[in-house]
Amino acid sequence: MAQTAPLQSNHWLDKVVDGIIKWQAKYKVEQLHVDDMKTPSGRVHTGALRGVLLHDLVAQVLRQRGLDPKSTYVFNDMDPMDGLPTYLDEAVFAEHMGKPLYKIPKPDLEQCGIDLSQTSPAELADLQNAKNFAEIYAFDFIHAFRSLGCTQKIVWSHELYESGVMDPFIRTALNSVEKMRDIYQQVAKYTLPERWYPFQVICPECGKLGTTLVTDWDGEQVTFECQPNKVTWAKGCGYTGKVSPFGGTGKLLWKVDWPAHWAAMGVNIEGAGKDHSSAGGSRDMANEECKQVFDITVPFNIPYEWILIRGAKMSSSKGVGTSAREFTKLFPPAVGRFLFASRNYEQVIDFDPQTMAIPDLFDEYDQGARLAWGQEEGDMRLARAFQLAQIQGQEQQPSFLPRFRDVALWMQYPDKDLAAEFIKVKGSELTELELELLRDRQHYASIWLQHYAPAEYQFTPRAEMPEAAATLSVEQKAFLEQLQVMLSDSATVEAADLQQRIFDLAKQSIGPRPAFESIYLLLLGKKSGPKAGWLLKATSQELLQQRFAGLKNL
Repeated sequence: MAQTAPLQSNHWLDKVVDGIIKWQAKYKVEQLHVDDMKTPSGRVHTGALRGVLLHDLVAQVLRQRGLDPKSTYVFNDMDPMDGLPTYLDEAVFAEHMGKPLYKIPKPDLEQCGIDLSQTSPAELADLQNAKNFAEIYAFDFIHAFRSLGCTQKIVWSHELYESGVMDPFIRTALNSVEKMRDIYQQVAKYTLPERWYPFQVICPECGKLGTTLVTDWDGEQVTFECQPNKVTWAKGCGYTGKVSPFGGTGKLLWKVDWPAHWAAMGVNIEGAGKDHSSAGGSRDMANEECKQVFDITVPFNIPYEWILIRGAKMSSSKGVGTSAREFTKLFPPAVGRFLFASRNYEQVIDFDPQTMAIPDLFDEYDQGARLAWGQEEGDMRLARAFQLAQIQGQEQQPSFLPRFRDVALWMQYPDKDLAAEFIKVKGSELTELELELLRDRQHYASIWLQHYAPAEYQFTPRAEMPEAAATLSVEQKAFLEQLQVMLSDSATVEAADLQQRIFDLAKQSIGPRPAFESIYLLLLGKKSGPKAGWLLKATSQELLQQRFAGLKNL
């Protein structure tokens, strides 16, 4: 009896969108609006990319289903600075602690903590033209996720407040304090203090937001105090007064601000990291406020897991973790996008560039390509992830992909011609597109080898003497001294001829195997490597002289 292929489940993104479409029909939602948010409190870390890519991919699949969702990304630049990134000068920024991020001056470019060596001229111009603290770090993050093909429209929270869009929802929140009290008690088992109001004023005296406390609301104005000791990270000026809460004079507290943004913007699809979705957390609170205070449909939730770097969660304000910009420079945009498209949102992504994670990711991407192109059979969810990873306008694909780990290894062998090697693998000439892809992968392999690759995968001499060189025997050191003399007379000799000369010298002394091992130990810290003649020709004279001179200290 003929066997039938096992049925395969749909890609996780298609399942999510199936759920959204059913939800849309159930609640009779006309216009879908996908949104995500971030507070630009410093250099944005890699972890924040998970939310951006998740929501952009959801919007992409919705469009493929014939729908036309709105897709936005909000920067909560009204939030106060409540932590100073370690790379900023405390003497300069201490006075701004507690102020809204959009009202704080940007740091000097040279001191902002952003790796400017990785910025294009246009990106550098954006950073130079940033108007404030929030913008410079938001622009840096925008550059990162735009490079991965994300197309969300950018929304600045302070503009929503200043334009009056938030005013009706501020009024509703201030008029619903008793409902809020009940929600806090029901959801979080938290009893609010007396005369609590879900709003903070920007102090007209000192400009701080995080230090103010609203104590009354008369229907048109709030009474507030700028308290010197309200928080540990900022000092209020002691000013008291009354002010209208509308038009950008302040903002709603976070657990109210979030659903108020949904109501003001018409957002109905927004996930968040799992910490927000824990029982009694900010998502549960926001859901109840949607129902009981703002009278809107609770947005569709996608509670997603973290992306960890070397097992650690990251923090923007503390400057901990690989920045999003640095992360996106590790691989081509489509491969970076594939990482997020191929991992279910409920799965932790623990990515350590200092392992074989990058070559493994390229292997997965290449397998997805072959599946999508019908070159092999297998898990078609990988093929779907590959298709979703393609950047608009960059969809043209070759029919052959040079394996990344082979590129990384062979490019370190001076005797190898990369194009020729991959012609052998393919079995035919490489097209111009495939040659371009090979050069592209060589670029990313260089980054991996220089900064991240495990030592056993590196076959390029480093500036420092390898520790393993200390194991050289007396006989091997003597051979290397002979080799140094021979090399001084072989400057114009071709690599192949030099290889033969080394072999002849080795036979006359300690023998080929220990002789060649001594060369590799001296240059690479390993007992094997590329052909010695080509390796020596590819190594600078300055480095060779340093190594031979260093033999005396071993």
